[in-house]
Amino acid sequence: MVTDLVQTSYASESAPAGDNEDRFRAGENWALVLDGAGRYPGRTGGCVHPVTWIVEHLADHLAYKLTVHDRETLPYILAAAIRATMADHGPTCDLSDPLSPGAAVAILRTRGDLVEWLVLADCAVVVEDAAGKHTVVIDDRVDHLPDAPVVDAEVRTYDPDYVATVRNRPGGFWVASTVPEAAGEALMGQAPLTEIRQALLCSDGVTRLVERHGWTWQAMFAVANDEGPQALIDEVRRADGDHPRVRHWRGKIHDDATAALCRFTGPEG
Repeated sequence: MVTDLVQTSYASESAPAGDNEDRFRAGENWALVLDGAGRYPGRTGGCVHPVTWIVEHLADHLAYKLTVHDRETLPYILAAAIRATMADHGPTCDLSDPLSPGAAVAILRTRGDLVEWLVLADCAVVVEDAAGKHTVVIDDRVDHLPDAPVVDAEVRTYDPDYVATVRNRPGGFWVASTVPEAAGEALMGQAPLTEIRQALLCSDGVTRLVERHGWTWQAMFAVANDEGPQALIDEVRRADGDHPRVRHWRGKIHDDATAALCRFTGPEG
């Protein structure tokens, strides 16, 4: 039975005057988006490598394992890719540091007669079924930490010393960094291939159109289909520039932005 993605189109763009810490990869039956989890001010995270190095290596390992180990589960593949990226560091980095750089992850693939997805940290997978209904998968546990001390209420940031106690820890939040067990904490889902029309994979530099600027997922899919994923990024830049209180939210005024639109064939066989 052949259940390949019929088409995957994407766009990725750095925030103004910065390096792009997002990554996209795709194969015959899978696609992924990574969003680099950067360093906290004044903290090295025990690592000498830039975040771009982290996401590049993790993306390459994921791409290889999704292609070669296609019978394995998505958490297995992500854990294996994290281990392989850890091995790339060598002795120059202290991988025991809980603030080691990492990435948010969104993976989508077809396997047999199913569409499967995995989300870890603040990337998103949004699946549209044949009736136009949307299943939205965003891992927002970092925004719901119990009794979290807020350093700056205007942008809801957390002190790095606090983050070190809850990052990749039970009851906290999880990223793809130096704890392979984080893969088992990812949000997972699946649906029959015959029921799914298309999907969007986005970094949070794109989902802010919905989360901050009042867009609907229906509008997101319409623009992506009519004008391509780059149009979503253009709309993000326009909306961020026009908003009077853009620093109201935790995070950057502008962010790296990546969007991938995946359309599906029906099963053949």
